[in-house]
Amino acid sequence: MKIGAIFFSFLCVLLLFAGPARSDPLADLMEEFSKEYDATKPPTPYSSINSDYKLQQAALGSLYTTKTLGLLYRQNQQLMEKYDEMLLKYDQIIEQNKQIIELLSVLAKGGEKDKRKPEYGEQTAP
Repeated sequence: MKIGAIFFSFLCVLLLFAGPARSDPLADLMEEFSKEYDATKPPTPYSSINSDYKLQQAALGSLYTTKTLGLLYRQNQQLMEKYDEMLLKYDQIIEQNKQIIELLSVLAKGGEKDKRKPEYGEQTAP
């Protein structure tokens, strides 16, 4: 009995803290829509109570479509910002690679540079 109670309380604590940590905003929005959509249904199929439930459901669908589009727009903006940052980093890498290529070409031509005239103040080999 105690083990079952401990297990149940552990499971509740796990679900309480782990659930919101991995929540997807779009999934949360769809779940909320599903609950509200089902709440607008009449109690029985042949009920005359709330006979305008179809209009309520249509309005609810429009509202959540707008919310979903807003959420997708914000997520797209964040993605575009990250994409722009990535492009800037790639530009930096390309510039660094160009500098490395220039330095390596200078090192590769190092044997030819020994044949140049010594500059003022440089020591020459006898």
